Amino acid sequence: MVTRLCKQPAEVRKFQMEFYNALAANETLSTISSINYETLDGVASGLTITSSAIATGLGPDSLVEMVISDGSDGETYRIEVLVTTSDSQTLEGDGILFVSDKR
Repeated sequence: MVTRLCKQPAEVRKFQMEFYNALAANETLSTISSINYETLDGVASGLTITSSAIATGLGPDSLVEMVISDGSDGETYRIEVLVTTSDSQTLEGDGILFVSDKR
């Protein structure tokens, strides 16, 4: 699953990655293994991802919340969230973040 995100360079924003459709009945997210990013055009940049946590959303414990700040105007980033579930599944969620000062 790919989630599309957008923010301005100066914003500090909370984003969520949804895993509800990948979970079985009564399955929940147990841990966040990692949250990483890469620029899609190969330019090094200072994106900052903090305050990650499992949150309750559409289904119990099916959302990963994170706060994203910084980033360069015009850059596109791929955000990768890797989680483990209560049924010992390893799931990966991907998001595309576009940083633009002209929304």
